[in-house]
Amino acid sequence: MNVAILGCGYAGRILARRLVERGNPVKATTTTETQLSSLAALGAEPLLVRTDRPESLGRLMANVESVVYLAPPGGQEPKALAERIAAACPSTLKSFIYGSSTGVYGKSEDPSAWVDESTPPRDPHEQGEARLAMEQALAATGVPLKIVRIAGIYGPGRTLRDALRKDQLILFEGGPQTSRIHVEDLVRILEAMIPAAAPPLVLACDEEPAETLTVARYTADLLGLKPPDPIALEDARRIMSPRAIEMRLGGHRCRSLVRAKLIGALEFPTYREGVRHSLEAEGSLPTTGL
Repeated sequence: MNVAILGCGYAGRILARRLVERGNPVKATTTTETQLSSLAALGAEPLLVRTDRPESLGRLMANVESVVYLAPPGGQEPKALAERIAAACPSTLKSFIYGSSTGVYGKSEDPSAWVDESTPPRDPHEQGEARLAMEQALAATGVPLKIVRIAGIYGPGRTLRDALRKDQLILFEGGPQTSRIHVEDLVRILEAMIPAAAPPLVLACDEEPAETLTVARYTADLLGLKPPDPIALEDARRIMSPRAIEMRLGGHRCRSLVRAKLIGALEFPTYREGVRHSLEAEGSLPTTGL
């Protein structure tokens, strides 16, 4: 199947490499010319695409059978952006996968509550609101939409290692239990959503939500570091930016009712397996074979 990855960043590059290895022609987009050579090195066809320019979207969508849209929300109005993208899609498009966020569920009044595919979005924070608006705008265009609502992504290059080593991580007691997803498991889910028969919605999350404090302590222990002492939440509110504190407090306890049928077991079902593997891949730990 010919696949276009719109917004080929951290997860998109892994997805592109995986699809190319399986024999799928892949078009990978960037908005920066300096990234074109690195996308080509993955075996993909690199394209410089601006979503506000219909002509570049037209080149991207030619002969494409599936689109995976992973670009973050930008400054463009969702309805106009979705209509522009949909207008460029061929009529034979089989699937359009949108990488959304579990932030669409907003802050829960009950920290012990679970979120799953049956949970309606409610009072999202700013970033979640932008994702939800794009979901709705794409759905209104009639593209064969499939939504992946993604928990916090981590993996090699996206661990707490540097923040801990530089003593830049602010920790506080009483944060919410938050679901995460290792990038390799996320890519498996995205790939499984490409066929037309895939479900319309799946949550990409692991099986054990945990406080950031818990994950930081585990990471520090693996690295042989002493984590910073947690401060009071009231103090954290004064130190951290409003957006940072909103993101930290906006985590959800997520579970998927769909994922097991889609890809089976996760390779990294909890942060423990995922963090250790990620640190090993970064070269911070001896390889143990996990």
